Amino acid sequence: MGCGRRGTEREVQVTFSRRLISAIAILGVSGALLAGLARSASAAEHDGGCEGLELCFYFNSGAGGADHDFRYKVPDLGQYTFVAPGQGSGLSVKNNAASVDNRDGYFTARIYFNSGYAGPADDVSPLTWRNLGDTYNDNASFNWCHKKPLMCG
Repeated sequence: MGCGRRGTEREVQVTFSRRLISAIAILGVSGALLAGLARSASAAEHDGGCEGLELCFYFNSGAGGADHDFRYKVPDLGQYTFVAPGQGSGLSVKNNAASVDNRDGYFTARIYFNSGYAGPADDVSPLTWRNLGDTYNDNASFNWCHKKPLMCG
């Protein structure tokens, strides 16, 4: 008389269990994917990876050798070393950088000869890299600058 078959209590339990296991598996995979995205989206400065919004100092010209990446201005580079593998790894960034890569799309990076944002300086425009000139192997601090004329701070 009925159009459908009603399952036994055991069949209902099995169906419910399978759905629950599927839901848990989907949540587990989703959580793993989200955790992976969070890790890649939260790339940290000082990790040797030259990511967006960072300034990377390189030991060699041509953005070569070991590097160190910074997100925020630094009044004295003396406490930092080149952390990525390559020539210069483990050496101080201060007075040892030959080139810089600016991965920020808005701010110009200004690299100074002296600590405390003083002395001769080299500017690196947004989304460009260059070999250092006035601060080649004589770099002690850097700041982010914006607008025209450039205002740093």
